[in-house]
Amino acid sequence: MLDAMDALRQHFKNFVNYKRAGGVAFVKQEKILRRFIVHCQDYVADTCCLPKDAVLSWNQKADHEKINNQRIRVNTVRSFAEYLQARGIPAYVGELIKSQEKGFVPYIFSNNELAKFFNAADNCNVNNISPNRSFVMPVIFRLLYSCGLRVSEATRLRICDVDLEKGVLTVLDAKFNKDRLIPVDAHMLKRLNEYSSKVLLFSKPEDPFFPAPKNRFYDPASVYNAFRVILWKAGISHGGKGFGPRVHDLRHTFAVHCLRKWVLSGNNLSVALPYLSTFLGHSGIRHSQIYLRLTAEMYPDIVEKMERKFDLLPDVGGLYETN
Repeated sequence: MLDAMDALRQHFKNFVNYKRAGGVAFVKQEKILRRFIVHCQDYVADTCCLPKDAVLSWNQKADHEKINNQRIRVNTVRSFAEYLQARGIPAYVGELIKSQEKGFVPYIFSNNELAKFFNAADNCNVNNISPNRSFVMPVIFRLLYSCGLRVSEATRLRICDVDLEKGVLTVLDAKFNKDRLIPVDAHMLKRLNEYSSKVLLFSKPEDPFFPAPKNRFYDPASVYNAFRVILWKAGISHGGKGFGPRVHDLRHTFAVHCLRKWVLSGNNLSVALPYLSTFLGHSGIRHSQIYLRLTAEMYPDIVEKMERKFDLLPDVGGLYETN
């Protein structure tokens, strides 16, 4: 017969399998729950349950912990507790921590800043760990901008996900559990082929397209660290933590530059915006409307054209989030 902790561990495994069967990657959450199960060893009684004191002590904010990290920890355990309760297993469900209103305004790079940034990336030696890193980083950053990728989407690419003949990226299991195909323009495709011929000659199809040491996938934090070094080399000031520019702003810049190009080319934005939403892997067009406002703010000379094409610019206050 299983004791209380053994039973709790089994419920944890069942919960992870349940989430993944529903199409959720559940990687970060699984790590959080593993830590929580260890935490429960001092609280679980003889009968299998999730005690209130175990949950309340877990939910306490640690010293120097970011509120967002606490929110993810607490809400992950809350989801597990709700799963247990729904199956008749005694479990205390803690309070939900809601996401704070985000007031961060994305940083949109100018063409001049992008030129400086990519020139610095090409000439900046960030190779303090991996012999390939000085080849990897310039290509990753160009991919983030030219294809509007999220950092995690770029770092998780496998060789088999990059079609160097057709010029198409396959992004699997991205945010909102979406898969999508992304076309690559001719200039970026040339870069990818040159990079592949230097770095990936003896690699296998399932290997990372951007291999970190020991042929692992790069951690997004490593990309961010390289980004800060290159920003400094390029002479682009950084406002400090929480103010940017952030790596994700390359994606925002891609979207704004796309809209500006379409407006100046006379394209109908009522058709173009859903296309942009699909390209970026958004859950709906509402998340893409932010870029209409950003484009108008960055380029006041095309506001009149945008209003004619899209009627009125929507109110997107509060939508400045990491999409």
